[in-house]
This record gives sequence, C-alpha cells and structure tokens, in this order.
Amino acid sequence: MKFGFLLKALKFGAPPHGGLAFGIDRIAALMAGTESIRDVIAFPKTTSAQDLMTDAPSMVSVAQLKQLSVRVAVEAPVKA
Repeated sequence: MKFGFLLKALKFGAPPHGGLAFGIDRIAALMAGTESIRDVIAFPKTTSAQDLMTDAPSMVSVAQLKQLSVRVAVEAPVKA
C-alpha cells in the first residue's frame, strides 16, 4: 500500500495545525544566514520538486487508484 503511512496517520486525526503554517522555516533560514530555505527544512524537495523520501510525484497504478476509490476522468481533446 503506497499511501498507507498517510492513511494510517490520518486515523489519529487531522494535524493540530490544520494545515496552517507560520513560516518558521523561513525565519530559521534568515537566522542561520543560509542562501536556500532547503538548508533548514527537514525533508526538502529537490529543485525538480520531487520528494526523495516518498518518491513523489510518481505514477499511480490502477490497483492503487481502486484502493483509494479514486476515479480519473480524461477529457476528450477539443477540435479546432
């Protein structure tokens, strides 16, 4: 189960911050005098916006979509 760790964590409730962030990482970067905020973030994304810990973003299999009850709708291209 690729998303199991996320679903298991949400069984314990939403994060206490509710998704609201105060920018403490930015303040820490300023205080540390670093050139990049990634120097102070615990799990930074790469310059191509990939998360190396979870290998995101990545392709999702049909089995994973079924497991999460997600349906993908593809629109037909518009002819000019």
